[in-house]
Amino acid sequence: MENQQLLDYVKQQLQQGADRETIKTFLTAQGEQEQAINEAFQAATPVFVAFLKKKKWKKIVLIIAGVIILLVTTVIFLPGVLGLFAKDVPPINDSDILLKKISVPNSENAYFDLTKLNNNLYEPEGKSELVVNMAAGKSWDEAVAEEIVTRNSEFFEYFAEAARKSKFQDPVSADPAKMTPNAVLPSLNSWRRMARLSAIRAMFLAKQGKDKEAIEEALNSVKIGQKIQESQVLLIEYVVAILMKGTGLEAIQRIVTSSKLNGSKLASYAQELNAFYKNEDGLINSFKAEYLFQSWAVDFLASGNKEALQEIVGEKESENPEIAGKVKNSYYFQPNKTKLTFAEYARQNIKIANQPCGEIKVAEVPRLAPTSPAKLYAEENAIGKVLHDVIAASPATISTKKCEEDLLVAATQAIVAIKAYKNDNGNYPTSLNDLVPRYLSSVPTDFFDGRPLKYSSVKKIVYSVGQGLQDLGGSTGSDWHKMPNPTFKIDF
Repeated sequence: MENQQLLDYVKQQLQQGADRETIKTFLTAQGEQEQAINEAFQAATPVFVAFLKKKKWKKIVLIIAGVIILLVTTVIFLPGVLGLFAKDVPPINDSDILLKKISVPNSENAYFDLTKLNNNLYEPEGKSELVVNMAAGKSWDEAVAEEIVTRNSEFFEYFAEAARKSKFQDPVSADPAKMTPNAVLPSLNSWRRMARLSAIRAMFLAKQGKDKEAIEEALNSVKIGQKIQESQVLLIEYVVAILMKGTGLEAIQRIVTSSKLNGSKLASYAQELNAFYKNEDGLINSFKAEYLFQSWAVDFLASGNKEALQEIVGEKESENPEIAGKVKNSYYFQPNKTKLTFAEYARQNIKIANQPCGEIKVAEVPRLAPTSPAKLYAEENAIGKVLHDVIAASPATISTKKCEEDLLVAATQAIVAIKAYKNDNGNYPTSLNDLVPRYLSSVPTDFFDGRPLKYSSVKKIVYSVGQGLQDLGGSTGSDWHKMPNPTFKIDF
């Protein structure tokens, strides 16, 4: 087109309501240059604006005003209108996932020994990272170890006494009637720190040739962790127990590397580890305890409890009257539906806890609440769904950690028994079957495929097929948790 023809065409299309991109796409397809098209738009725009002002401005203003009024009216009155049509479900039947009241005499309860630890444990100032690395066997500082052992002597006694007690039970979760969002949890960080300090003391004793005392010190963390897992506790306490057991078990693996204890004594420790496998019932109780807390939180929120609202949305947002209004609106917050969501989540967790490790697949928990603010504004039970998305984690995550913990017990048991065999015979067993029945009652299980744990005397490793269920002959790396085949070296 000539320039005038191009300009006339652009004016005509604009007046007919065509948008710029459509016009530009057509002209480009006709071979017109982009510069010429832009110049035509520039020349046509003032004419088009004048046309709009002349022909349509009153109508456009009225339309815009009507849209604004409609939007404001919708925003103001929509929650109330939706609330008229909202309907919560009847109270749910959750009898299958409720906890029972239990009683443990204080004199038998390790909980009260652990509470004496609190925040008074001694760590050299500015050396927290070093302490963590020493406990993990990544570094060693003899002077720091001696300082830790000396300054925490009283706390090691509390820890040992807790290990000797027959039971553990957090009083908060012993009675479901006392489990409320306001319940005070124990100082779990102190328990984890004590397990690390115990591992350092165990290795300090081992370096002095006191192998028996060293192994028994490391076993304290394992015994306490097991007691916690076998009780009725919250999920966070169960997870801390997994970490405590892991710290003790890995310390035992390092200690036996240079141990000169005879095969019979080491075999007795290997056999003792049989007691630290099964605690699925405790894990299931923890899922039930989590549900009970979630149910209480829903009830508190529904009652208008200000503290509950602060816990969920934060102190600043809890003062927002719009948020408080939505909590009271039966469209945005339906307590029974929310409880049903949490109950189904708990049942799914419990189901997975009873599955063989090889069948557990970690998957991302689907979000229930839309991410778009506009969609969330119109979402029924939006607050309940947001609560779910904030609280829920993959049901398989904790159960997988439990499987890894069982594997660590099996690997530690095997390594201790192999060391016992080597101390007695001067060489390595050709297979783990050689350890039965003198050093082990049976070959430890690989909990991921349900078959015997894998062992290579040539590579000097014991290993598992892991979640992938593929025997790759073992893996290499610095963290067995991240290996395709979780592998444990035999460093003796």
